[in-house]
Amino acid sequence: MVRYNAYIDTGSDLCFALALLDFEDNGVVINGIYSRDNTTTTYAKPIEHGKSKYTLVEAELAAIEQAKNNGYKCFVDFK
Repeated sequence: MVRYNAYIDTGSDLCFALALLDFEDNGVVINGIYSRDNTTTTYAKPIEHGKSKYTLVEAELAAIEQAKNNGYKCFVDFK
């Protein structure tokens, strides 16, 4: 999960991007964007082999990389 600010004048990293991937890097990335009117809009984009047919923003790409490189599959021996 990556937390970030969507707007310069808001603090506390109230937005997030969360990637949930399997061993083949298939899954979903979920992005919650906190707006200035105290609401959050949530988007979900499918991920196939680490990529999406939809445009991904920087935070979503970072979340996908974290899931690919720091997930539990790094600790599994594939012998």
